[in-house]
Amino acid sequence: MRPRSVRGYIFVESLVAMAVLSVSAVAIQEAIHQAILARAEAMDYTTARFLVEKVFADRILVFEQPEGEGKGTFDAPFERFSYSWEVKRVEIPMPQLPPGMLPEDMKFFKDNYVKYIGKLGVKVTWSRAGTPFTATAETLLRAGMIWMPPPPDDLGVPPR
Repeated sequence: MRPRSVRGYIFVESLVAMAVLSVSAVAIQEAIHQAILARAEAMDYTTARFLVEKVFADRILVFEQPEGEGKGTFDAPFERFSYSWEVKRVEIPMPQLPPGMLPEDMKFFKDNYVKYIGKLGVKVTWSRAGTPFTATAETLLRAGMIWMPPPPDDLGVPPR
């Protein structure tokens, strides 16, 4: 026969064990949920980076594009993603020429110096579970890829 003081101890021990098991199960479930969300977000950022590269490639193939901007969406299976792009002219100041430079080299450099380059910026946006996300990137374009309108004549009328 058991002593009276031990009576009910197994029941209390079982209740405490079930409570600890329940709390740890909830914590493990939340950790797994966060891992799944982090994996999905990482996949989205990887996809967005590839889509940024696609927009770069499409815009770079446009020869002598004017400064400007545009936006669009992607075809399936990337319809959750949309993009916007902008091409801007960036001025480059004339560098200081070395003092020992030959006069004919100096003249050649000054005659062929291009005072600007282009900058192409792309922003890809998407949402997951109602939360918006953005990936942005920029690249430089050589001056020959940017179309610059001819300067107007003295009367303000562009030449034909």
